[in-house]
Amino acid sequence: MPIYPSIRSYFSKTCITEKYGVHYNEQRKKLGLYPIPDSWGRRNLDSSIIWYNPIGNLGHRWKNVYFKGCNIKEELDLFAFGYDAEKRQYTKVLKVMTRYNIQAKVLDIRYKLQTISSTRLVGKAEADSLISTLTPNDSK
Repeated sequence: MPIYPSIRSYFSKTCITEKYGVHYNEQRKKLGLYPIPDSWGRRNLDSSIIWYNPIGNLGHRWKNVYFKGCNIKEELDLFAFGYDAEKRQYTKVLKVMTRYNIQAKVLDIRYKLQTISSTRLVGKAEADSLISTLTPNDSK
């Protein structure tokens, strides 16, 4: 029994990886979002795809793209600024959540800074300032 291309695309996640993977990076840059480096690994899950940085513990660690069917719902980026190797946990992270509407237009972007002792929302300027402190190798 043949599998129709759209069904194959749905189950293999290619409809998401081709549309919202590294090919979407130019659009991400235009929107002020963070691109997926070419060198990153990828894991497919039921309702999300995780692109991850395979090297180190600091910098842009991963991007989760959440979807329903072949439509993007959210992107979540994690940037790490501190890591406790003994406890194997991040000590300071910035989470950037981008939500999309049904037409794949950005609804809103939220920036959340978390430390071991606190969590607070920050603006884009503060988030970009923090990210600029990372070395280029931390984010590739």
